[in-house]
Amino acid sequence: MKELKLDVSYFNLKYTLECGQCFRWKEIEPNTYIGVIKDRVLKVRQDGNTLYIISNKEENLEEVVRKYFGLDKDYEAIEKRIILSDEKVKEAVSHTSGLRHLNQDFFETLISYIISANNNIPRISKSVNEISRRYGTKVSLDNQEYYLFPTAKQLKDVTVDEYRDCGVGFRDKYIYDTVKRINDGTLNLEEINKLETPILRKELLNIMGVGPKVADCIMLFSCGRQEIFPIDVWVERIMKRLYFNNDEKTTKKQIAEYADKHFGKDGGIIQQHLFYNVREGTI
Repeated sequence: MKELKLDVSYFNLKYTLECGQCFRWKEIEPNTYIGVIKDRVLKVRQDGNTLYIISNKEENLEEVVRKYFGLDKDYEAIEKRIILSDEKVKEAVSHTSGLRHLNQDFFETLISYIISANNNIPRISKSVNEISRRYGTKVSLDNQEYYLFPTAKQLKDVTVDEYRDCGVGFRDKYIYDTVKRINDGTLNLEEINKLETPILRKELLNIMGVGPKVADCIMLFSCGRQEIFPIDVWVERIMKRLYFNNDEKTTKKQIAEYADKHFGKDGGIIQQHLFYNVREGTI
């Protein structure tokens, strides 16, 4: 099996894979992770400014890796730009330089974030992996079995009860309805992804189980809308503390308006730095 070697800069594998934006990566040893993405399994190791990658599918591997990790995007310029936002952002970035957005599959991200509502990362990962194990395509790497996330077509005959058996709880009917709409053609993810961001958000909010935070995460992590600033409990907490003097009356709308005004097109990457730092207790 051929190993792909890529030189990188302003890239940190740990921060990128452990900042809560994805659910199918597992650290198997320091700085080495195995993950399932769309049509293949990747084993990725970082040593300094070099990535070492092997996969069960070597076809166009470099292209896939570069797109997924955003390796062709100039994060040096992005980080130099965002640290000028204010001293608080500068401090956050000093702890998590190299954190990047992943370019994830739209359908998998949509279903995963429907599962994420009022949930925690270990349970989300468990449910996503179970859906994959039951209905996805089996592949192998290093004599270990893995399962790709199923397509909407592969899920077309799955019942509400069968989704619930995968541990998704009350979200079972939301997944069922979403898959049904995709298969009957009333929801076309490829087409809605072409829409302007405000219209895309409205379309996502029309999907059962998708609220404002879930919609924003989907747009940020799979639709390339870098300006989006999702607000969960962690981000709400840190924004109130850093920018609103711990005023508990501060609303999510006020936070969103502040982020849009002060962070602009870099809102999403700033959000990820703030999220990782507040969760780790470094700011």
